[in-house]
Amino acid sequence: MRDNNLLAKLIAAYVRNNIEDFHCKYLSDEQMKELNPLIRNAIYTAILDIENNSPRVKLYEIAYIPEYWEDCKSF
Repeated sequence: MRDNNLLAKLIAAYVRNNIEDFHCKYLSDEQMKELNPLIRNAIYTAILDIENNSPRVKLYEIAYIPEYWEDCKSF
């Protein structure tokens, strides 16, 4: 069985490290402290929704992914 909490934290660590330059340029440490749990909890919610085939996943696909977003790429 997969540990979804650990998986969410791992993904959040990737996100956090990838936005480090943005953080240094635009956000204080205090703001990042507030933003970090929001990121982790959103990732955790997405993992659970995907795993449980929640209808919310389709809603997000339709309503919240703009057509102009480019495809993802590895860094």
